Amino acid sequence: MVSGKKIAAAVSVTALVAGLSYMAYFDYKRRNDRQFRRKLRRDRKKVEKTATKISSPSIDEISDLAMELLGKVSSEPMPQSPEDKEQFFMAQVSKGEALSSSGASAYPEAACCFFQALKVYPNPVELVMIYQKTTPDAVFKLVMAMMAQEVKQKQARYFDVFPPRDSNVRIKDKSKMEGKTKYKHSEDGVKSDVVVPNRALFATKGVEQGEVVYEEESVVSALLPCAQNGKFCYHCLRAVAEEKAETESTEGVEEKVEETESTEDVEKKVEETEPVEETKKSSATFECEKCHDAVYCSEKCRQDAYDAYHQFMCPSSNTTAREFAELTQKSHELAPILIAKFFGTLVDREKKKEIARALGVSNKGDTDEYTTWEHLEIMRYLELIPTASDATALHKLGEVMSASVPGLNEFVTGERYTMLKGKLDYNAFTVHTEGAVPKETPETHVSDTMRDDHTKSAVGISMYLISSHIAHDCDPNVQIVFPEGTDKAAVKALKRIAVDEELRISYVDPQQSVEERQKQLQALYRIKCACKKCEADLEAAKAEAAAAPAAEDKAEAVEEKAAEEKVAEAVKTIDPNDEGTPSFAAVAASPTPVSAVEDKAVVEDKAEVVEEPEASPLKTIDPSDEGTPSFAAVAASPSPVEAKAEKAEKPEAETDEEEYETEESSDE
Repeated sequence: MVSGKKIAAAVSVTALVAGLSYMAYFDYKRRNDRQFRRKLRRDRKKVEKTATKISSPSIDEISDLAMELLGKVSSEPMPQSPEDKEQFFMAQVSKGEALSSSGASAYPEAACCFFQALKVYPNPVELVMIYQKTTPDAVFKLVMAMMAQEVKQKQARYFDVFPPRDSNVRIKDKSKMEGKTKYKHSEDGVKSDVVVPNRALFATKGVEQGEVVYEEESVVSALLPCAQNGKFCYHCLRAVAEEKAETESTEGVEEKVEETESTEDVEKKVEETEPVEETKKSSATFECEKCHDAVYCSEKCRQDAYDAYHQFMCPSSNTTAREFAELTQKSHELAPILIAKFFGTLVDREKKKEIARALGVSNKGDTDEYTTWEHLEIMRYLELIPTASDATALHKLGEVMSASVPGLNEFVTGERYTMLKGKLDYNAFTVHTEGAVPKETPETHVSDTMRDDHTKSAVGISMYLISSHIAHDCDPNVQIVFPEGTDKAAVKALKRIAVDEELRISYVDPQQSVEERQKQLQALYRIKCACKKCEADLEAAKAEAAAAPAAEDKAEAVEEKAAEEKVAEAVKTIDPNDEGTPSFAAVAASPTPVSAVEDKAVVEDKAEVVEEPEASPLKTIDPSDEGTPSFAAVAASPSPVEAKAEKAEKPEAETDEEEYETEESSDE
């Protein structure tokens, strides 16, 4: 019987002979077969090209390869239980590391392994940061491209599952409906191939006036600084009922210390123990046990706020959090606070989703597959220019949240921070309340942009996933209201809304003039409003401006006609037989009644300055009278008017003296 060793030896010898025979055949073909040599060169160039393509590919090549790899791994089943996910994760990471060290040709398969591991990891953002530091650059780019392609595929079916059907609305692209395609332009005005969607919200059923179309919880919200007075909940923005604080009154203190202390000591004691009226809180109020500034309406609100964001934003928790709070207060912006709350809420929601999936519980149906970040990426935003204050706020934000959200500093770059701020500025709503809110002061003023129709007092700012897609119109058919007195919004119909009719709200006060509305819309949202109300108001303003000069010309014509009628009346009263009546030529030459009145006024003014002169001395000259002065003397003497002027210039005493001398000379 043949032993196993002999069989193994025979197989080895056979394999060796076959290998040597193939090598000899290969060498013979390479030397003598020209077509074989060409095929070898083509295969070698193809391998080199593939390696070069993987190691330094273009953006289009990466996208195409990522799409191909994503189609390959999408059909593979994923583990469900936490134990299976952990084993799958470790196996994929180990395999990916081994393939990465094998060379550029193995990079695509390595990227697939790392991508699969990312799918089951509980904190994808943290793992992405680890990949960026530990994997080859080409592999990391492929993984990120696969993630981007997956996001595109999810976005393509996003509007099929969101908003939920029970919300009675649907998001549509108006550009596709109208057959108009809008492209994105660069800063130099060059048109790109990127299509800008013009999305809007449409009703899926008819709604009568006054009915609520849908209700929606906020993604993130914050109180305005003027409402941070202990009378509104820091989490849901509900008004907290006021009750008397359980503190001793000033009168009680005075009665206790009156017998043993002096008046000055009593006054000092009263000032120290006197409660501040503005900071009174309800006995049912729940507040942060550390800072005592954050006030809540219930224990649930306090716990939800702490789990999501207040645990790292509390000013009394550490020095960094206190510096962050002071920075936001000085900048008069709520955007840094909202962004910090958003990331805290994002992580908290994803943790709760993961727990719900592990327990086999789902709260929101089909929308569970989308993270809050993916919802946010769908929204429009304003392209803002980064500022120095944004860089400072981002730095402080990273310091505050680095412990609670690992990898946040690497993920939230300056560009992403500015993009988030632009999304908040474009999509945030003002939350209104029935209660009284203190007026805004220079210290409590905020520069954030908010959609506000100014129907009631503003208490806070909030952002919503569905309502952010409602377009503007100066003549809206729906309105955002807050029936529960919290940041939970309800969309109420102002008019009857038909099926497939677009929902429209007003981003600004619709009662303003068309000039003010368009000025605000252009400055805040870069919207050039062309709604029917704006068109009608502009046409009315143009007609009014055109009618103004015509009205002035008409008034002048009426005045001229009245003057002519007065002249005609004067001509009709002339009697030619009357010797005292002036001739027609004299009447025609006389000034108009208005001019005559003016001439009379001038004459009267002159009469006040120069009195009518006396009779001329020439008329009283008697040649036979020796005492009568000669003609030459009279001619040389000053006229009465000149004499009167000289008399006015000289003092009274000198005038009397001159008159006395004149009388003496006359007597002589």
